[in-house]
Amino acid sequence: MERPFHFQIETPSGIFIEGDDITAVIVTTPVGQLEVLAMHEPIVAACSPGLVKIRQGEEWMTFRTSRAILLSDGKDVKLITSLARLAI
Repeated sequence: MERPFHFQIETPSGIFIEGDDITAVIVTTPVGQLEVLAMHEPIVAACSPGLVKIRQGEEWMTFRTSRAILLSDGKDVKLITSLARLAI
């Protein structure tokens, strides 16, 4: 079983979504997709506008964001963006 970690999307309006039981985050960078799992090496990455996918248990949720910065210290993952919304 994969280890869960804390994840949040933060916008100028505040925290858009936050959870402690996320097991994967997939973002698009200028050079391709990046998947972050628990205990990932610390990373700072520029993310392209588009879809962000997060896995909570066995379910995936998809969001649309503008350009973003992804920050991870291996325990927590934060995505900072000016605009985020649930993708339908």
